[in-house]
Amino acid sequence: MFGYFVTALAGIFWLFRVVVTMMFTSETAFPVQPINMTFEVILLFVTFACIVLIAKRNMIGAIIYLLAHCAYFGVDIYQNVNQGTINALSLLVSLVGIIIPFLAFANIGLSSGKKSTGKNKKTDWFYGNEDYDRKFDERADTNQYKL
Repeated sequence: MFGYFVTALAGIFWLFRVVVTMMFTSETAFPVQPINMTFEVILLFVTFACIVLIAKRNMIGAIIYLLAHCAYFGVDIYQNVNQGTINALSLLVSLVGIIIPFLAFANIGLSSGKKSTGKNKKTDWFYGNEDYDRKFDERADTNQYKL
């Protein structure tokens, strides 16, 4: 359930970044602006592919998503903190841009260790032993009766 929530948050944040990019290109006043327009467009395409991979529970998609967003939004966080004049809205968007990929990475990473082995402890005591296996003798019908 948490995986669906993180994927939905990633999709909503992606749509928000699309709106920010569209507003910037149409030269409309918007409180949030892209840091680097060229990298923003590339990041939008990479993020879309990564969200699809995250929805399929692929760890490579989560790693690429985390690295791309840390490279883009991490620079903005570093510059905001280093300059001393902190733009609170830009810092908040950048923090969200780092937290969502980390949550996706952690969710897929933590749930990948829970793979099913195909065994059921409740029924293996009966069905998992050799006494239950069907034993054939020489009188058994081995015809396959195909038409």
